[in-house]
Amino acid sequence: MISSLTKKLICLTKCLVCGNDRDRENCAKSFEDIDFEYFFEKDNDNDIEGPSTEKDAQMTEASQVKPSRKRKHSFEVQDVIGDISIKFGEVTTTIGRMVDSHLDVTKLYEEVMAMEGYEEEFLGDAFDYLVQSDTLAKAFMVKNQNLRKVWLERFKQQQ
Repeated sequence: MISSLTKKLICLTKCLVCGNDRDRENCAKSFEDIDFEYFFEKDNDNDIEGPSTEKDAQMTEASQVKPSRKRKHSFEVQDVIGDISIKFGEVTTTIGRMVDSHLDVTKLYEEVMAMEGYEEEFLGDAFDYLVQSDTLAKAFMVKNQNLRKVWLERFKQQQ
């Protein structure tokens, strides 16, 4: 028993890397690199029972059904793990989209305040209005100078 306590334990670590972050332990894998079939084959090998070596062992209907139930259970587990892996992939994709669509408020402020021909107080009000709506702010950021001026004129008329 003491020998089992002194055995070296192998520590395996997997890392989840999100966005542009880098793995610190050289253990990053992409979602597609994970070989789920390896785990399923290993489970299936353990589920199949070999022939009995007992002298008087006779197969009954109950013992014949048991291995098929195990295999059926293994396939159900495989389906569940497959579904979970698909959902996990969708979650990572959604998180990636959220990071990509993040509004840079500082950049918005600089762009609004850089518009010429308007008072600073008016541009400050326009900025405050845009910050309240992510969609409007993003739309303003992608417009060229002429379309931004048109938007500011319409905003001025509404006030």
